[in-house]
Amino acid sequence: DMEKAQDYSFNKSHAACYALISYRTAWLRAHHPCEYMAALISSVMNTKDRVPFYVNACHDIGIEVLPPDVNESQVDFAVVGGQIRFGLNAVKGVGELASRTIIRARDEGGPFESLWDFTERVDPSVVNKRALESLVKCGALPGARLGMLQVLEQALAYGQKQQADRLAGQGSIFDTEFGSEETVTEKHHPPIPAEEFEKTDLLRLEKETLGLYVSEHPLSALRGELRAKTDATIAELERRRDGENVVVGGIISEVRQLTTKRGEQMVFLKLDDVTGGIDIVVFAPAYAASQQFCVEDRIVIVRGRVDHKEGETKLLAQEISAFESVEAKRTVKL
Repeated sequence: DMEKAQDYSFNKSHAACYALISYRTAWLRAHHPCEYMAALISSVMNTKDRVPFYVNACHDIGIEVLPPDVNESQVDFAVVGGQIRFGLNAVKGVGELASRTIIRARDEGGPFESLWDFTERVDPSVVNKRALESLVKCGALPGARLGMLQVLEQALAYGQKQQADRLAGQGSIFDTEFGSEETVTEKHHPPIPAEEFEKTDLLRLEKETLGLYVSEHPLSALRGELRAKTDATIAELERRRDGENVVVGGIISEVRQLTTKRGEQMVFLKLDDVTGGIDIVVFAPAYAASQQFCVEDRIVIVRGRVDHKEGETKLLAQEISAFESVEAKRTVKL
């Protein structure tokens, strides 16, 4: 009897545990949706394409996900004022140590007022040029991004000098009046230019540093039309059968051309929709018929075959069409 029981007792214990986990997560999702979704996104920060999927899920249930901000963000995604604020650790090139250094400086000295204030108070050996550039590009620092990038080198040099002076225990004779620590003169820095990028460039920089569009997706206004012209979102493709034919839509974010051994042209595309991104292989015959559509920032509809080989989901394109030329599907109910 005991030998026979082993065939189902283990499964029953698993089912009971999973049922309890399902109940608890459902309760958190129902009563604390912001906190639950913030924790869920934080848990998949290092998983390719899962963050855009859950960020889109937040939008679907009315939770706004805000871009990172050095004056509000925590290390991971966190709830701020009833909304979810992007975590500093999720910004490319920043990392956990730099995130904690920024938060510690903010806790000790209050909000950062400018790029100059940030580089003076945050250790430049931890938040290096690459990290600072990413923070500027994604809009995490106060000020015009184009203007800040123009003075980035000066700001870094200023921060490094301040850090070196502190370590050496030195200060400028102009920092205090007659050596008194009570009267501190105002520090003057070169003004940061007010020039700013175009909106499309700002979104591109956001995608580059965060891996997704946060403040606004180029396809947000077309969600309904995309659903009507396709039969799957990009996030759904990993659950589709290998070899299954699907129709997806999105915006081309990357194009890589190459020549085959036979001297024919083919391309690899990166296609993004509001739920994530996927690599699309366009072999020579399909590329020859749709070459004019295979350009960056073009919105297209792709008919293709799902490919799960090599441990990664790709789409083998059979036909690529301009978004505006594809008619919406009609549903007839009897």
